[in-house]
Amino acid sequence: MIDDAYALELYMMAVSVIEAKGAFISVGVTRLKEFRNGTLTIHYMPRTGHIDVWSGRKVFSVRRLKDGLRVAQYAPGEWEEELERAAGKPLPN
Repeated sequence: MIDDAYALELYMMAVSVIEAKGAFISVGVTRLKEFRNGTLTIHYMPRTGHIDVWSGRKVFSVRRLKDGLRVAQYAPGEWEEELERAAGKPLPN
């Protein structure tokens, strides 16, 4: 289980990376922003706020619902440090 505050921090960090360094791509009829660096891949759908983070496999997924954000998947690992480096800031402990 992931702490809500930590999940929000990861989400906001991933969004900041994708907004600063991501590029729009089309997958079928869906248009999304993508960021790739090393083993880290982030897919973000700006219209819905949905974000998926991959590191070989999907490790973090957040969906925006009417009442807020919902973490659909979280697997702790080295990807968190990769995200931290991509964002240029340390994660809170």
